Amino acid sequence: MRRIIALLLPLLVAAPLMGQTLVGVRAGLNRSTVSAEGLSDLEGLVDLDARMGMVVGVDAAFPLAGAIELRVGGAYAQKGFSASAAGLGSISGNADYLQLSALARMGTPRNGGLSVGVLLGPWSGFLLSCNAVASIDLGELGSVSDSESCGDDLKGTDFGIAAGAGAELAVSEGLTLALDLIYWMGLADTGDLPDSGKNRSLAIQAGVVIPFGG
Repeated sequence: MRRIIALLLPLLVAAPLMGQTLVGVRAGLNRSTVSAEGLSDLEGLVDLDARMGMVVGVDAAFPLAGAIELRVGGAYAQKGFSASAAGLGSISGNADYLQLSALARMGTPRNGGLSVGVLLGPWSGFLLSCNAVASIDLGELGSVSDSESCGDDLKGTDFGIAAGAGAELAVSEGLTLALDLIYWMGLADTGDLPDSGKNRSLAIQAGVVIPFGG
């Protein structure tokens, strides 16, 4: 928690000096998986699939220069993966993160109508919980499954780069509807073992943006 406060405090102090602040509340779906080079050796034997989870967050956008804004946000993001092998069984990992980001937005002017823009910047994640579910196929006897925490196998922090695009439509002087599509690429291995995989996720989220100050 101290690390989170240390990251956000300078921006909160500077906010009144940066003009009008736009506060956004957004929610949507997060399609995530784990990318690992070692899994390529199992291609054709193991079917990899993504985890469909949710992402819910709040952000604040501050004007920088011209059409460029800085969007600082925090979100609850569900990530993970699943893998299965025919006749053997399957395994899935579900990891939930507190995700912080500082994205630059370059877009068309906000003149009371439609504004579109692109987003780019760094993010960091803090592991909240993790569990793994394994299922073994016993043929005609059915299957057996077991679930346990995997928190000790994952690092407590993650980080990466995010890139995406979004559109915002003003419906009144004080309310704007927003839609974003953002790809979150992890740059760190999720675990302590070599080639333990990196988080990859694609989020689509909708919400509202409300102006404050200025």
